[in-house]
Parts: sequence; structure tokens; C-alpha cells
Amino acid sequence: MILAQRINYDGYKMNYKFSIRGISCASCIQKISTVLTNELSATNINFSKNNSIIEFEIVLPTDVKQLNISLATIGNYSVSELSEDNTQAVPINHEDKPSYKPIYMIFAYLVLVNLVISANNMQLGSFMANFMASFFLVFSFFKLLDLEGFAGGYSSYDLIAKKFYRYGYIYPFIELGFGFGYLIFPQYLYFNLVVFVLMLISSIGVINAKFSKQKFYCACVGTFLKVPLGSIAIIEDLLMTIMALVMVLQIIYF
Repeated sequence: MILAQRINYDGYKMNYKFSIRGISCASCIQKISTVLTNELSATNINFSKNNSIIEFEIVLPTDVKQLNISLATIGNYSVSELSEDNTQAVPINHEDKPSYKPIYMIFAYLVLVNLVISANNMQLGSFMANFMASFFLVFSFFKLLDLEGFAGGYSSYDLIAKKFYRYGYIYPFIELGFGFGYLIFPQYLYFNLVVFVLMLISSIGVINAKFSKQKFYCACVGTFLKVPLGSIAIIEDLLMTIMALVMVLQIIYF
């Protein structure tokens, strides 16, 4: 009996495809890819069907038992064989289906709250400062709920975190600092310049990941909520970039 589907053998590498369970975020994908690369010298690792199927190439034969032993060292992950015709249906928990709904709700909540706060003194600069403060405070909170998971997910597409993994552990605290900064000294020029530069770098990373077709969850709300890495994530980062730039221009020219 063949465990999993051995797709082909080209004389040097065998291509395997397994059903896999336990993946909930980009950090999971990274950890699994790392252990397969380090322990089995796997290459061309690919996840499909809502991350329920894994495919990879290795030189030496493997099976479900060997893979599950390796995966058990990094988390609650497991693989199982596919049906012989590779048409096995993989059940999807619709409650865990990635959705942009959390982002829509958070943004609507932040806009409404800040409109109420600024109702008696509606000025663009004041509204933007309050909005950015609440934005960074709320989003940093979600990231801090699972700092390790966020760091893993963020390193999969952020330009800085890709090169310096520990930056993923620092960034939520940077956002927290940005939130308090916009409450305490929103008109400080150099503070807004720092926010602009970091959010611009973050935007570029998300855009690159989006157009390179990477199948990752957005780390913008940590791992607590599953949000696809897509256009909404790009808009979120670009919005903060543009607002920081507007704040800089207001300080310089007005």
C-alpha cells in the first residue's frame, strides 16, 4: 500500500502529496516548511486547498509515520494519505474560513468612535491623529495576543522581518508606541516621519506578497483572527502611510 501519492520519480527526487491538518496561520506554514527542509531536505514545498494539502520533493522515500514524527516536534500537525485517485475530499471547517469581516468591523468601529470623539471639534489633523492612535493601539493588541505566531507570519512577507526575524517580535511594540505617540505628541515632525517610513516599508512587503501570489494570512491582526493577505491588507497599510504623510505635510506647511 502506498502511503500518500507518489506523483513521479525523476531518478533523483520523488514528488509526494499528503493531506495535512493543523495549519492555522502563516507561522504554521513556515514551521512545517522549515522542518521538512532541515530534516528531509525537501524542496518545492507547496500548500493548496486552503492549506489542507501539502506537496514537496525529496530524494529519500518517506511515509506518513515518519512525517508525523517530525511534525509532532513543532506543534499539533499531522498528515494522512490521499486516496489513490487523488480526489479525496478534505473537510473544511467553515467557522475557521479566512474572512475580511474582522477588518471591516474594526475599521467601522474605529471610524465611528473617532467621529464621536471629534464631533465637537472636527478638524482633519485632530481626527487623523485620534484615528491613527486608536488604529495602532487596537492592532498592536491583536498582535501581542500571540507574539510568536505573529513573528512567524510577519516574517513571511515583511521586507525587514524576512532578513531580521526578531523584528517580528519588536514590531507590535513599535505599533503600541505609535499609538501612544499619536495621543501624546501627534504634531511632532520626526515621529510622523518614522511612522511614514515604517508603514511604507510594510506596504511594499504586503504588495510584493500579494502580487507574487503567496497564500498567507495577513499578520495585521496577529493569529487571533484569520484574515487573507489581500487587497484589504494593502489598503490598511497604505492608509496609514498616506495619513502619516499628510500629518508630515501639515506640520511643515501649516
